[in-house]
Amino acid sequence: MIVAGVTADYGIGEGVAGRLRSEYCRFSSKVFPDGESYLRLDKEMKGEDILLVQSMDSEQDKRLFEMLMAADAAVSAGASNVYGLVTYMAYARQDRSFRPGEPISAKVALRALHDAGISRLAVIEPHKNEELSYFRGRAMPIEVLGSVAREAVKRTGAEKLIAPDYGSSERVKKIADSLGIGWDYIEKKRSREDGSISMEKGLERMDGMKALVLDDMISTGGTAAQAASEAISKGAAGAYVAAAHALLVGGAYEKIRSAGASRIFGSNSTGSRSCEIVDVSHEAADALSELIRD
Repeated sequence: MIVAGVTADYGIGEGVAGRLRSEYCRFSSKVFPDGESYLRLDKEMKGEDILLVQSMDSEQDKRLFEMLMAADAAVSAGASNVYGLVTYMAYARQDRSFRPGEPISAKVALRALHDAGISRLAVIEPHKNEELSYFRGRAMPIEVLGSVAREAVKRTGAEKLIAPDYGSSERVKKIADSLGIGWDYIEKKRSREDGSISMEKGLERMDGMKALVLDDMISTGGTAAQAASEAISKGAAGAYVAAAHALLVGGAYEKIRSAGASRIFGSNSTGSRSCEIVDVSHEAADALSELIRD
């Protein structure tokens, strides 16, 4: 099998290739003066199984379309099977129509990937695992949050995991139990009138303890910052933040640090390098070996 990084592969593809003892290469790319993208893989693909690796963490429209073009290139070149690994999936939050007239963007993106020629697809920490049912081939999620948490705890000595909202509390509890440490959660309420967020349940006292706020994704950082600030206010000796996808857009890094978190962790599913990186290529490779097995 050939593992091919498309245009946004931040080390996971190469790590997967090494673990699966496969060849790794990358598409060459350029942008025309009018803004259109061009791709080419200078590699014989006829009769080969190809695994395409792409993150859609920035310039989402462009990254998605590049993945579609890469799939078409592999199919047109006569690849036996074309598989996909999306390390961060764009358009996943709109997994249903919340208001009349809205598209289901997750469905549009996932079906487009299949129609372009990808027969089997793996997605690292999708917004919801259920949305992968929109993909018409075989699809599977890859969970890496536990691995990120384990490494962050190892590096910081954190003694308690914090779920920044009730929705993530069950998963954070499960990870905390596997690590043999404590956990807690925050419960918030959003006003329907003005959109403001109030805290309905804060954290218990944690005098002298080190707390790690754990979430699947950090975008603008408001939720993580609030949780870190709450941990400090309840006596935590140190607060840290970790996420599977550390997008950290719009000043999120500074916001979280200003709230009291001294260290921020994220996987190499995205191109963010302002945080401490945890490599999850081994987890991805192990899951992929299952996905592509007949």
